[in-house]
Amino acid sequence: MTSRRVAVIGTGSVPFGKHEDASLEDLGGSAARAALAEAGFEPGRIEAAFSSNVLGGGGAGQRILARAGVHGVPVVNAENACASGTTAVHLARLAVAAGVHDVVLVVGAEKMTGRFQGGITLDRTDRPTLLGLTMPAIYALNAQRYAYDHGADLDDLAEVSVKNRAAGAANPQAMFRKPVTRAEVLGSRPVADPLTLLQCCANADGAAALVLAAENAVSSRHDPVWLLGSGLASGSPIGPATEFGTSRPSRLAARRAYAAAGVTPDAIDLAEVHDAFTIGEIMSVEALGLAGPGKALHAVAGGELSLGGRVPVNAGGGLLSKGHPVGATGVGQVVELVAQLRGRAGERQVGGASLALAHTVGGGVATLDAIASGVVIAGV
Repeated sequence: MTSRRVAVIGTGSVPFGKHEDASLEDLGGSAARAALAEAGFEPGRIEAAFSSNVLGGGGAGQRILARAGVHGVPVVNAENACASGTTAVHLARLAVAAGVHDVVLVVGAEKMTGRFQGGITLDRTDRPTLLGLTMPAIYALNAQRYAYDHGADLDDLAEVSVKNRAAGAANPQAMFRKPVTRAEVLGSRPVADPLTLLQCCANADGAAALVLAAENAVSSRHDPVWLLGSGLASGSPIGPATEFGTSRPSRLAARRAYAAAGVTPDAIDLAEVHDAFTIGEIMSVEALGLAGPGKALHAVAGGELSLGGRVPVNAGGGLLSKGHPVGATGVGQVVELVAQLRGRAGERQVGGASLALAHTVGGGVATLDAIASGVVIAGV
């Protein structure tokens, strides 16, 4: 099948954080209008839209798009837990690459303020949820298994927070812009051993949007960033063969994305990786092939994954700095990649970047090793 090149020609976002007086439609509509304005397109130019949202109820995409003046077009509402945003980008890229549409809009939005008093719990029908197992507890179990398998010092997980909060200090879109020390991270309130409060991302409100176009719709006024490949994978039932302390769905999604883009992990210049918890970044970096098994913690400690290192991971601050509006996160990661690849990331700019990766993984319930994982590869 012939595949067309697909470009990002417009981006928009609403800073992640608490927007108590803004509705889901306000947030998403604002990001969508900004993306359209950057692309220089009127709403009528959009041929289809892909919306990612988890908590907003039925028809969230149509409600959001109405605020941006986009009516009557096919709308796909994507819900894939925390991987919803990368799922929407993946589906939109495929639609344009296949020649189904020339210009599409992707919008991810979430309104979380007031919904949760603590960590996000799993579905109420899930047995582990009924027993009180929450997402921090699941990641804590993965951390313990990782330490057992690789002889890791779990206190070193704090360095992920130190790295990402330092990066977030340079990102005006981040929810938290104050650097933290290792001692502050380890001394913060315990959540689920070994994870402390500063090793867990915060719930947030926010939105991000992209205008994608086929090469024939890209003009001289655009500054395109090309979506070279993407991959999506779902989890499997937990059983004796399940690998804890790693992310099999992320490994599968990455393999598919690399194959679609025709590149290998060692070609990646920077990555925005799902770091809902510190151990999450470590597991994901290894699953993505950016560090060998058991090597990611050493890579963090050695500065390999920091700005100026071998492959900066979460130069935008990651979820630990930006917060995690679940439906918006994956789209927001691609917005960050576009800024980096255009050379417009300011103090957090990765020098000479030409190939970048965004990754999310959703869920991780005790009946499945994850709900889904999505990977998007972009380049110039």
